[in-house]
Amino acid sequence: MFVGGEYAKKLAEEELMRTLIQKDRLFAPLSAASIGTPFLVRNVFKKPSYWLIPLLMHDRVGGFVRVLGNGRVAHIGTFYHDPSELRDAPLEITGVSAAEASRQATRKIHHDQGESASDPIFVHDGPIGREAWLIEVVREGIPRRWIFVTPAFIYERTAGEMLDETME
Repeated sequence: MFVGGEYAKKLAEEELMRTLIQKDRLFAPLSAASIGTPFLVRNVFKKPSYWLIPLLMHDRVGGFVRVLGNGRVAHIGTFYHDPSELRDAPLEITGVSAAEASRQATRKIHHDQGESASDPIFVHDGPIGREAWLIEVVREGIPRRWIFVTPAFIYERTAGEMLDETME
């Protein structure tokens, strides 16, 4: 059974408390964090895979907790490397908005060749944590290419072609 977002949020809060008890300097700024709305991450075949829960600090996402569909916490982490430099943390958990991902992918769509693009879906491309927006490129009703948009770069490959092992 796949756990719901509210339960994932509760697990994220518990994991944050366990982490703060350890008094690790890297996580110290998260003592002021609030738990944000869980964001569903799917696999490349669009099936629910896990929850990504933001740890909000003012107007930024300072950290995150990944909660698997079975309710196990997979990871807690930060979006900063230096606790004194929080301004580099992203504004949203995905690093780039769905609208921005769609805009960036549009440059790679060949409308003159009959291609169209799906709406972006947030996925993990392979192992947990390799997250990106997936835009499926369709021509003649058949998915032809997958375009992946991350905060750092864009890449693509043939639709249905696996990068490596993907969690179901």
